[in-house]
Amino acid sequence: MSFWQTLATDPEYFGRYTLFENICLLLGVVFWAYMYAVLLIEPFKKKFVEMPVFIACGNIIWELLWGFFIKEPMGAILLWGYRLGFVLDIVIFYQVIRYGKKQISLPLSDKAYKFLLGILVVSWGLLIYTFYKGGYDLFTGSNSAYILSLIISVMYPILFLKTGDPNMFSYPVSWAKFLGNGFFTIFIFLYFPDKYFVQVLSGLGTIADIYYVWLFTRQKYSPSKV
Repeated sequence: MSFWQTLATDPEYFGRYTLFENICLLLGVVFWAYMYAVLLIEPFKKKFVEMPVFIACGNIIWELLWGFFIKEPMGAILLWGYRLGFVLDIVIFYQVIRYGKKQISLPLSDKAYKFLLGILVVSWGLLIYTFYKGGYDLFTGSNSAYILSLIISVMYPILFLKTGDPNMFSYPVSWAKFLGNGFFTIFIFLYFPDKYFVQVLSGLGTIADIYYVWLFTRQKYSPSKV
């Protein structure tokens, strides 16, 4: 078998999914990678990190576990997408350490804030790993991924409204999150037609993403209406 045939047919590469499903996965990874790139750059200018702190702790440990420690035949696009996400998330989490305390209303010392981050990362790691070991996740990690994604999608508009300053947030991020999740959701419905739990999670996340894009667009062009 030639090299290209192996790439196209081996489940470890691109052979597990159809061409269209692979394209959906690739586009999902591209939009999320773009979103991450913006999220790690913007805080250098704004001195504010828009990734919700609570879920940023779950995000980085999820990518570490699923990108490097949990071994499942998920295919090359997802595997390397998770690994790329973790590498980019290292810088995002650095920004969370530097500026994330601004999201929290309660008075916290820097030491207490960093201790809280550590507790959250460890707690998320235990939840994600035991969720997988208990057999509740899919081989793509989609159940736990979409639990995290739904929380992100719900917390974003809450933080946006709470902060009251759209300049602290990135409009391209709102669209990249919506489109990235959208392509992953198409894949979920195609490849897992009978996995209703993750379908409901992805559907609710899509609704929350649409609301956030609408909210941000309304504030951007008609600030007096929000």
